[in-house]
Amino acid sequence: MSGYQPPPDEGETWTQGIKDPRGETTWERLTKKFKEEPLVPLGIAATVFALGGATSALQKGNRTQFNKFLRYRVAAQGLTIVAALGGSVYYSNQRRAVRLEERQARLDQAAQSSDQPPAST
Repeated sequence: MSGYQPPPDEGETWTQGIKDPRGETTWERLTKKFKEEPLVPLGIAATVFALGGATSALQKGNRTQFNKFLRYRVAAQGLTIVAALGGSVYYSNQRRAVRLEERQARLDQAAQSSDQPPAST
């Protein structure tokens, strides 16, 4: 009985330089995204801080502070979503503009090369 034989493991993990189709490692892509949209990681950190504060308040039995931190969490999550969506729209428009400029440059270059007479041999 010949079943499926997976390829041998080369010992590479996801953090050790796996390249995606664009030629970036996971870490390079992550740092690039953090630089493009710095408010998203800040929002995530604020959410984690609020959850930590809520957990601490719950353990101490302080309901008022617990509810306050849960409200902070909701606000931080909302701002994170707004930042992610806003950054997504902004960079989508920016990438579209770059693609249009590149396409126009190729069309201009093709028009210039067709205007020149062919070289005689």
